Amino acid sequence: MDILIFAGQSNMQGSSGEIGVEIAENCLEYKFLTDKFVMVKDPVGENIGDGIFWQSTNGGGSLIPSFCNAYAKKKGSAVAIHCARGNTSIALWKPGTERYKALVEKCKCGIVRSGENFDINKIYFIWLQGESDALKKNTEEGYLNELKELKNALKKDLGINKFCIIKVGYFAEYAEWQPDATKINDEYIMNAQERAVKEDEDFVILTRICAKLSLKKRHLNPKENGPHYNNRALNIIGRKAGKALAKLK
Repeated sequence: MDILIFAGQSNMQGSSGEIGVEIAENCLEYKFLTDKFVMVKDPVGENIGDGIFWQSTNGGGSLIPSFCNAYAKKKGSAVAIHCARGNTSIALWKPGTERYKALVEKCKCGIVRSGENFDINKIYFIWLQGESDALKKNTEEGYLNELKELKNALKKDLGINKFCIIKVGYFAEYAEWQPDATKINDEYIMNAQERAVKEDEDFVILTRICAKLSLKKRHLNPKENGPHYNNRALNIIGRKAGKALAKLK
């Protein structure tokens, strides 16, 4: 049994604007507030603390069920732990922050409970985040350094085997409320994620599809500002990323 930790901001949280219908019957989600396992289906996640983590928006869809279904086809069942919150820059996930402490606490409990019921094999951390850093005009070097800091802490505190990146798409370019952030700011974050993989073998990119999807209106939630993916896009992202992780040796 592998542990899949899903973390990041709104597109990992799930902001599709549509009710999710896909179910991953062979996988379980660990719920911290009840200390129980449930079948993986939307809405995923939990509202924890004062905005520390959020459930998928309005009970809507996320990429988690599609990811787990694709992963389970090759690897068998897995335990998903969802720790996401929209509108969060990477600085708000840094070791020592309340969000980081909550992430570690929830994941440690999920890992312990999983170990009581199953033989744990790998622990993977799956990250879809970076839109807020593009809006804040974080630099390529700055984001890369923070990404490595987060990975090193998670390796120490949770024993993750790989820090898996779903490469971020374009967001700042379409943020009408922040016109001074442009396409180049998105690409600084994308470049940092690519560099992480080249410079550190603990990182792996699972899919680069978000850049393409974020440029097509048919893949976006029309009710949200900026590119938030609809269920169609989230299912594509989930399937591609889950399939890629299942192939990882």
